[in-house]
Amino acid sequence: MKLLLAGAVIAVSIGFWRYLRRMRRRKKQAAPFAVPHGATISSVPLLAQEEVALYNLLQMAVQERYLVFSQVPLWSFVEVEAGETVRSDVLRQIALKRVDFVLVHPGSCQVEQVVQIEHESSQSHQAERQRVIESVLDAAGIKLTKLSLRESHSLPDLVAQLGITAEE
Repeated sequence: MKLLLAGAVIAVSIGFWRYLRRMRRRKKQAAPFAVPHGATISSVPLLAQEEVALYNLLQMAVQERYLVFSQVPLWSFVEVEAGETVRSDVLRQIALKRVDFVLVHPGSCQVEQVVQIEHESSQSHQAERQRVIESVLDAAGIKLTKLSLRESHSLPDLVAQLGITAEE
């Protein structure tokens, strides 16, 4: 009898504890976001000076054939169709990955090409990040072009590297 009573008390305690946890989570979710006191948020440049020069050259190279966007999250232009667990795993892998530039067809609004800047950094996390991006782009059938900021690019050279022809 005492054992049954003790088990009931423990079960009720655990249930009450879980109920309180859920209530606290709901309260946190319901409160509107506000910048915490003591935190400072400021604007920073989206692109470095060399990247801006490359962006402007890309704009001239593609003219009206493509829209050019920079620093685009990978998940925003690919769709992952898989079982729940696999889909979650893939999305988790690509969640914080961004590509340097995307060329978007103005009619279909589909990303047709990605331009990545080759960074000098040989850090393993950068290499793994790039492998994930390349794997996803390959699976999605999106062309990838890598450019180095160390090299100067002429307009005709860039047009050739992007594979843009006059009849497009």
